[in-house]
Amino acid sequence: MLKNKSTLQAKLVKVFLIQVLLISLVTVGGIYAAKIMVEDVLVRQALEGEAQHFWEMRDKDPDFPPPDTMNLKTYLVTDGDYSSLPRELVPLSPGYQRAGLNQETPILYIEDKGNSRLYLIFDEVKVSRLALLFGILPLAGVLVVLYILAWIAYRQSHKAVSPIVKLAKSVRQAEIKDGSLPDLDLQELRDIPDDEVSSLVGALDQFTQRLELFIDRERHFTRDASHELRTPIAVLRSAMELLERRYDVANDKTMRRVYRTLYDMEALIETLLILAREENAVLPVQDVDINAMALKQLDTLETLFQDKSITVDIDEQAKLVVKAPEAVVSILMSNLLRNAFNYTPKGHVIIKIWQQGFSVADSGVGMSEQQVKNVFEPFYRGERDNDEKGYGLGMTIVKRLCNRYFWHLRITSEIGKGTEVSVHFPKSQIES
Repeated sequence: MLKNKSTLQAKLVKVFLIQVLLISLVTVGGIYAAKIMVEDVLVRQALEGEAQHFWEMRDKDPDFPPPDTMNLKTYLVTDGDYSSLPRELVPLSPGYQRAGLNQETPILYIEDKGNSRLYLIFDEVKVSRLALLFGILPLAGVLVVLYILAWIAYRQSHKAVSPIVKLAKSVRQAEIKDGSLPDLDLQELRDIPDDEVSSLVGALDQFTQRLELFIDRERHFTRDASHELRTPIAVLRSAMELLERRYDVANDKTMRRVYRTLYDMEALIETLLILAREENAVLPVQDVDINAMALKQLDTLETLFQDKSITVDIDEQAKLVVKAPEAVVSILMSNLLRNAFNYTPKGHVIIKIWQQGFSVADSGVGMSEQQVKNVFEPFYRGERDNDEKGYGLGMTIVKRLCNRYFWHLRITSEIGKGTEVSVHFPKSQIES
């Protein structure tokens, strides 16, 4: 199962959001810490210092008035006379605290000395407004600047990786048609004045050129080798026909086995030639009668497998005509039928034809789930105990042909019960 992978752009967005979150958390944490520092340390020390100063001045001058400023309200109680004190403050004990007063909760500091009690009430609302004006607003400005810097960093990072994203998108959307590499339009990326991008595009161009040379070399080798192999096969066939006429061995089992091998080699060479064709050598498309093709293939293959106890049936549920190269359809059906005969020591082979495709089913040895997964690998043979010799390329060729012409291939199999291979044609290729 493939793991979900995020793109570079998604990672940049994630990093930007994490930066914004961290900046916000640090800012909120700083504001909260500053609040605690101001309230619990600075204000408390200021009130305690104000009370100490008042007592010192009171000792020197008994008529020294309590402090009374815009932000500080003072009450002085002497000899237990609480008449001038708000009743909400009467039950409070000395110390630093908050108290409910006039629907507010100001900071209150109470201190006793002798028969007197001093109440200092700090009005933090006005101080908070000053803090907002000279502290919070500048901090908010710094926060906005940090956000802007983070956004600029994100945009610059996005701009830096955009060429890589475009390059990946161009490569991902490129389609390989008829065995030829696509022409990647990278001119826009080549014009970008960036050494890293230019180096990456240049490396991709060099890799593409090497890959094209490799594909051409392999295609030419396959084509030339297939052409060269036709001559010795033709000589062998002529020699076999001469032996038949001279020694009357047409029904000999060994002769039929040799003929079967020759037929397989001819079919394989023809297939390799088709797969090795250049892009401009497209096979002609024509109306192919699948029903007639099935009869033709059976007529050829039954002579090669007549020494086996196999019955063949055709279930024609519809008349199917497809627009495709006849040679390709012939090779496709031939490979499927030969596989069915090869892996069916005895039993039956059924060709089913319906409106959108056909299938070849046999009652042979069958395959396990793992064998079905490996059946399209080159040179893989499903049943090692099978006496029939083969190249292990049949289903690989079938898969490549189906992929090339956009046909849907499906395999179902069960060990001991047989295998069914179905081919579905697109509606656009079916002649109505």
